[in-house]
Amino acid sequence: MQSNPCHDDASDVVDAFLTAMREVFDPASPCPPDGGGSTLVRFFAGDGDLPASLMPGPQSDCDPLLWVRVAHRFRSRDTDFPAAYVGDAACGHADIRRALAVEIGVGRYTTMEADPDWDTLATEAEISLDDSWRIEKALCAVAARLRSKTRAVATDTVAPFGPQGGVIAWTGMAYVQF
Repeated sequence: MQSNPCHDDASDVVDAFLTAMREVFDPASPCPPDGGGSTLVRFFAGDGDLPASLMPGPQSDCDPLLWVRVAHRFRSRDTDFPAAYVGDAACGHADIRRALAVEIGVGRYTTMEADPDWDTLATEAEISLDDSWRIEKALCAVAARLRSKTRAVATDTVAPFGPQGGVIAWTGMAYVQF
């Protein structure tokens, strides 16, 4: 079967991440997320911190913001994956393959009162811990789906950011050959 020269295979990789995020954050699943979930996962471009305008607001029934971003595209030697290859080998060289670094994340509003209620903070911490577990589950699900004898997949750290701007978020990175 001949591949379509007008189709970017990176789209299939992104779709796998979108699907995994929908599955692990689905509020109707047998294992619904603490603090509520969503099946709306945003795919967008960019680098650095997300603008505050994209993050969920202080409404108590606000769904989390779920996202997938391509952090960068690169080439990697099969023997050194996921390290980026920088060199003069031509594109299409047999042991140098295209790869993506993909970020997935979840963001939720957090209490920013001057005199915090410790019970509220503890509840938010439990929800946040559940979010980090779901990011890890999504990374592992994508790795299992995409890894093959001809495709390497590597996962990286799941890390928090916030509460600057009233948001606590978790992100995870994966690297996928395609």
